[in-house]
Amino acid sequence: MHTQVLLICAQPVDQARVRAAVDGIRGQPHRLEVVPTLAEGLAAIRAGRVEAILLDLTLPDSAGVTTYLRLQPKATQLPVVVIVAEEEEDLGRQCVERGALDFLVKSEVSAQLVDKVLRYATERTHTLKALKASEQRYRELFQNVTAGVFQTTSDGKFMAANPALVRMLGYDTEDELLAVDVANDIYVDPAHRGQWVAAMAEQGEVRNAELMLKRRDGTQLVVLENSRAVRDSDGRVLFYEGTLTDITAAHALSQQLSHDASHDTLTGLKNRREFEVRLQHALEIGQATGATSAVLFIDLDRFKVVNDTCGHVAGDELLRQLGQLLQNRVRSADVVARFGGDEFAILLVNCGPSDALQVATTVLKAVAGFQFAWGQKAFTLGASIGVVGITPQFRRIAQVLSAADTACYAAKDSGRNRVVVYQEDTAAASRSRGDSNWVTQARRALADNRLFLEAQPIQPLGAASVELPHYELLVRMRDDSGRTVPPGAFLPTVERYNLSVRYDRWVIGAALAWMQRNPSAFARLSRFFVNLSRDSVIDPETPAFVRQSIAQAGVDPRRLGFEIAEGVAIGHLSQSNQLFAELRRTGCAVSIDDFGSGVSSFAYLKALGTDYLKIDGMFVGNISQDKVDYAMVRSIKDIGHAMGKKVIAESVETDAVLDKLREIGVDYAQGYAVGAPRPVDELATVAMGDLLAG
Repeated sequence: MHTQVLLICAQPVDQARVRAAVDGIRGQPHRLEVVPTLAEGLAAIRAGRVEAILLDLTLPDSAGVTTYLRLQPKATQLPVVVIVAEEEEDLGRQCVERGALDFLVKSEVSAQLVDKVLRYATERTHTLKALKASEQRYRELFQNVTAGVFQTTSDGKFMAANPALVRMLGYDTEDELLAVDVANDIYVDPAHRGQWVAAMAEQGEVRNAELMLKRRDGTQLVVLENSRAVRDSDGRVLFYEGTLTDITAAHALSQQLSHDASHDTLTGLKNRREFEVRLQHALEIGQATGATSAVLFIDLDRFKVVNDTCGHVAGDELLRQLGQLLQNRVRSADVVARFGGDEFAILLVNCGPSDALQVATTVLKAVAGFQFAWGQKAFTLGASIGVVGITPQFRRIAQVLSAADTACYAAKDSGRNRVVVYQEDTAAASRSRGDSNWVTQARRALADNRLFLEAQPIQPLGAASVELPHYELLVRMRDDSGRTVPPGAFLPTVERYNLSVRYDRWVIGAALAWMQRNPSAFARLSRFFVNLSRDSVIDPETPAFVRQSIAQAGVDPRRLGFEIAEGVAIGHLSQSNQLFAELRRTGCAVSIDDFGSGVSSFAYLKALGTDYLKIDGMFVGNISQDKVDYAMVRSIKDIGHAMGKKVIAESVETDAVLDKLREIGVDYAQGYAVGAPRPVDELATVAMGDLLAG
C-alpha cells in the first residue's frame, strides 16, 4: 500500500529532484502529489489526501520559518520534513525545534535519503495514530466504565477519579473528590487505610478485598477493591491505582440470606440448625478444656389457649414477645433459639449447674409474670423447663437434646410450670409417674393414626461412588394437641408394654404404602431401612407378615432393609438368624445396628448372616480426636469387609469425623453432619441436595 506524500514546492528544478528521488526508491512505496503554493497544500491537507509532507520554506505565498508555522496548526498529526537550501540550514533547525520531524538540504536529496526520511515519517504517523486511538479508547473506558477507577498518592490524596467513582462516593465533580483526604474522608475507620498501605508495601497489590467506605453524606457502602502500587525503576512507589466496585446491595443480600439461614423468621431468634451448630461447638470445647455449659429446653404451658381463642396472628405475636423476653434474661454470649411451635431452647455458655438452675428459675418466673394482651383479652402463661448440664458423658448433640427433652417432659408430668434438672434417674422417675398415660397415648396414637415417619440419610462415602443414599425410617408420634412427641418419651413405654410388634408393623405398612405411592422417588434413593424390635425378631409370624405386605404393595423387596440391634441379635441368636435368612430370601437387606456395643461382638459376627454393620455411635463421635476409637472403627471396618459386609458409621456429627471415616474406608455415614431426620414425604418433593444439606 502506497504512502500519500505531499510535496509543497514552487521551483521546477527542486520538484524534479524530489520526484526523481521518490521514483528511485525501490518498490515505489510512496505516491507523490506536488503543489506549488502553501494555500494549495493546506487545501490538500483539508481534503485528507496526505500522510506525510515535504515542505519547501520558500513559496510564492510564504517564505522562511513562517511557512512552517502557518502549516503546523493544520497538520498537527502529520509528520513534516522541511526542504532548505544549503545556506538555510539554520532555518531547518529552527523548524525542527518547533515540531518538524526533520529537514533536508536540497542539493543532498537522494532516493536513499528520501526513502529513509519518509519511512521514518510514515512509522511515526502510524505510531501517533495508534497512540491517539489507544488514548481515546482508554479515555472512553475511564469515563464510561461502571466501576470506580482511581489513582492516589502515597500520602492519601486522589490524583485521578473517573465519573463512576465520583458518583459512587457522592461527589458532584472530580475536583471535589481530589480535594478530600482518603483516610479520613473515605474510610469508615481511618486505621484501615494504614492496614491497606501496609498490605501494599508487603504484597504490592490488593485483590478482591471488601472495604467499608463512606460517601460524602456519611452513608456507608461496601466495595470490592482491586489495586496495585505503581513503582519507578528503583522500586519506589510513585502512586497507587485500581478499581472499586460497589457491592453494597449484594453484600446486604448475602448478609440477609446468612441471617435467614440461621434465624427463626418469626421471632428473630436463632433457629434449631444454628442452635445445634453452637451446641456442637460447646461440646467440643467442653471435651477439650473441661468448660461447663448447660441447655434449657422450654415448652410453653397454655399457649394453645391463645391460638384457639384469638387465632394464629395473636399466637405469632405472643411468640415474638416471649422470644424477646427470653433474650433479655440471658447474657449476650448465650444462645436463645426457637425450635418450632411453642418450644424454645437456651444454650448457657460457660455456666455451671447451680447457675443454670438459677437462670432457669429466673426464666420461669419471668414467663409466669408475663401478661399477654390481645384486644380486650389478657392471658397469663407458664413454662415447663428441662435443664441439662453438658458433662463429659455427653459426646453428641442428640444425647444432650434427648436429655433436655426428657427433663422437660418430666417437668410437664410433674404438674407443669416448673423446672426439672436432668439426672440419671430423671427418665426413670418420669416413667414411673407417666407410664399409664403414655400407654394410653401410644394406643390412641395407633388408633387415631397420629403416627408418622421421618427419614434420615445414610450417605455413601466413596469418592467416585455413584451409589444412591439409603434412608433409615424413624417412627414419630403427635400428641392430642398435634405437637410432636420426642421418641424417648413414648418408645420405652411401647417396648415395656408389648406394643412393639404393632408399632413395627405399622412402620412396615406405612413404608410400603409410601413406596407404592412414590415410585419415582427411587431415582434419588436406594433403600429404606426399618428397625425391628426384640418382640418382632422373636415373633415367628414376622417373616410371613413382611412377605405378604410386600406382595400386596407390589414393590421391589430390594428397596427394603431391616435393622436389628446387636444386643437383640446376639441375645436371640437362633431366632435372629432364622429371621435374617427369611428376610434375605424375600429380597430384603439386613443390617446389625449398634455394632460393637456388646462384649463379644466379633465372636458372634461370623454367626450373623447380615449384609450391613452399623458401628455404634459411642466409637464414632470422637474418632477425629481419640486414637482408640479410631482404631476400633478401623478394626470393625476391616473385619466387616473381610466378611463381605458393608459398614455404616452412625452418629456422625462433624466434618472432621466424616474425613476420618473416608480415610478409614467406611462405606456409609449417618448423622447430623450428613443430614437430620426429615418428614419422609419431603423425599417425594424436595431435591436430594437440599435434603442432605438440611
